[in-house]
Amino acid sequence: MVEIMGTKGPSGEKIHLGYEASTDRYEAKKYCRVCGGRVGRLYKGNGGRRCAVCLHRTHREHLADNKRVCGLCWDEDLRIPGQEVGMPGKVSLLHLTDIHFSQRDYSQEVSLLKKWIAKEGMDYVLISGDLTSRAGKEEYQGAAAWIRDVESAGARVAVVPGNHDIGYWGNVMSVGRQFTGRKYHRWMEIIDRPIDPCVRGPGCLILGLNSAHGINPAGFVNGYLTDSQRARARGILQATPAGHLKVVFCHHPLVRFENNLHKAMTGADNVIKLFSAAGADLFLWGHQHSFDSVRLDKGRGRCFAVQSPTFSERTRNGDYPGFAAIEWLFGEMAVIRSCRLVNNDIEEERRVLHPL
Repeated sequence: MVEIMGTKGPSGEKIHLGYEASTDRYEAKKYCRVCGGRVGRLYKGNGGRRCAVCLHRTHREHLADNKRVCGLCWDEDLRIPGQEVGMPGKVSLLHLTDIHFSQRDYSQEVSLLKKWIAKEGMDYVLISGDLTSRAGKEEYQGAAAWIRDVESAGARVAVVPGNHDIGYWGNVMSVGRQFTGRKYHRWMEIIDRPIDPCVRGPGCLILGLNSAHGINPAGFVNGYLTDSQRARARGILQATPAGHLKVVFCHHPLVRFENNLHKAMTGADNVIKLFSAAGADLFLWGHQHSFDSVRLDKGRGRCFAVQSPTFSERTRNGDYPGFAAIEWLFGEMAVIRSCRLVNNDIEEERRVLHPL
């Protein structure tokens, strides 16, 4: 429990804020979910550093070793629940990417996808960026509503930004915001979800990492992970017990396949080596708008990488919109499927089996 000095109620008593504070305070975005301190709307007021997990401005003393994630969030991510529910027989993941929202109606695709999620019994839906086309406000609003609609199907949802979500050359204003420190402004205001999410479930860890940093003093690069992101991810992976499924997903590629248009992200080889040594089992990304998968060796074990196709009409090589589905059968097999939307139906296009 955190006591905020100088914060008083109507009768003059001090108000204690923290995890037990009323939900309406959080929904109104008046108080930080982590430290309990009163904050203004994001990117207003005096600015300052903000936690990439709780999304709100954090007090300076809560920042962990000058990292972009505050100390309390850092400790929370490393905490493993004391009472393990028990290892499941399998974990099912649906990976969506490159949705590229525009002004057209997506209700038909959402309805089809929700039925498929319920039918297949998906446990998690992971969305790896490029929710928008030009980082416009209406595109963001449509994407936020779409995510909530998909979430209503019953699966837990985690999402990270893509390069189109923070700045696009066809939208001068979105590019300009990067120079004023407002590149994630609409993401935080409208999507209102962690940029680097950490989701835990029975026998499973899912770690999302934002690789879309856009324009920076070093220049424009094709995606990368900062040193603090790598350190946090490595610590979380190592803290998670062996035998759990450990998933890392981001927007930019960590492996360049033959059909790729773009290069892999900066430092991709080092990222895979670092995370696989820390216990990562599965890497997921998008950006290329095409499907492929590969097995990667990690010491005595194995890990797998999956590049998923676009869920938008911005397909390449005459392909159809689609997604990837992964069924992780513990101790047996990883089943990776590429599915596509054809004639108002979802068809399985390709299936890859990897013994565990």
